[in-house]
Amino acid sequence: MVPRQTERSANNTLGALLQGMLRSCDVRSENVRAVVDRPGLQPDIIITEPGRSPVVIEAEYAPARNVEAEAASRLGLDVVDGRRKVEAVIALRYPDDVADSDDLRVALADARLSFCALYSDPDESRFPKSGWLSGSVSDLADFVRLVSVPLKAVEAATKAMVEGIDGGAALLDKMDKTRPFVPIWIARLLGMSNVPQTRRMACAIVTSAMVFHERLTGMYQGVRPLDLICGSGATDPKREILETWGHILDISYWPIFAIARDIIRHLPAGDAAQILRRLHYTATEVNAAGVDNAHDLTGRVFQRRPQVSRNLLYASGLGGSVGTARRREDERYGLGGRGRHWRDARRRSGVRDGCAA
Repeated sequence: MVPRQTERSANNTLGALLQGMLRSCDVRSENVRAVVDRPGLQPDIIITEPGRSPVVIEAEYAPARNVEAEAASRLGLDVVDGRRKVEAVIALRYPDDVADSDDLRVALADARLSFCALYSDPDESRFPKSGWLSGSVSDLADFVRLVSVPLKAVEAATKAMVEGIDGGAALLDKMDKTRPFVPIWIARLLGMSNVPQTRRMACAIVTSAMVFHERLTGMYQGVRPLDLICGSGATDPKREILETWGHILDISYWPIFAIARDIIRHLPAGDAAQILRRLHYTATEVNAAGVDNAHDLTGRVFQRRPQVSRNLLYASGLGGSVGTARRREDERYGLGGRGRHWRDARRRSGVRDGCAA
């Protein structure tokens, strides 16, 4: 009979797996000297990274009846690394059969973990609001990056994105009266009705692409800063953005840029210039919110505004299961087997599609 693996052993193994996936982070498991003024306290796993909030993971084998309460008790603690406050924790359930494995590393790499995030923010205390997310260790690593975005940055970015999306949607609302077929075409593109929420969604998709555009600036030839493409000195923002996003799509990143590009294609040049300049200002504010990977920040903003998030996911073909999303992506753009290779390239580049939760 294989001896039962302890939760401490599972935590140490999970910490080692996460460290390999979060190379810029410091991952410590079962450490008794990690919390300020609490030398005896031993969080299961603490993950820290410069410029981000520390994240604590508390884990138990299923059914894990006490894991949420234990995780919540870590909120507000100051970690020794930089004396930063814990704003988010993750409660995690290991499948019970992991405990009976003879190789924890293999068992955890193959396991479907259950997890949720708890926050110190009273407006967003748990994600998801009920139930559990399910995923691999790699999915958990993505989720860690998502919840580690500081609340202050989320608040600033949420305000900027909501104001920008509303401003862009107001221009589309005006167009609904002066050029009524343009918003109808966009609604059909998104598979939605031509209503104000659809026009907001179109602006949200374009904004997210512009935020991510800045992440790619300088990484590839032909991807110039937004300020040169959509700034006040740009003579034809629509032509410039379509040309640049064409370069990006030649590389990959279809779920982020393909529909955003199609939306811009449907806009007359003058109206496109107004909307792009408005959303360029928004993307600049979001990127200035203080997080080095602004696309993780965008994910947290949409997580905080679930209605916007849900509509964006379905409009961009990423709604439903991960497998369904990938099939939609490949079928919509005729990628076939290339979709998998492009997704592998995205992972190797360290850039994610931005919908971790």
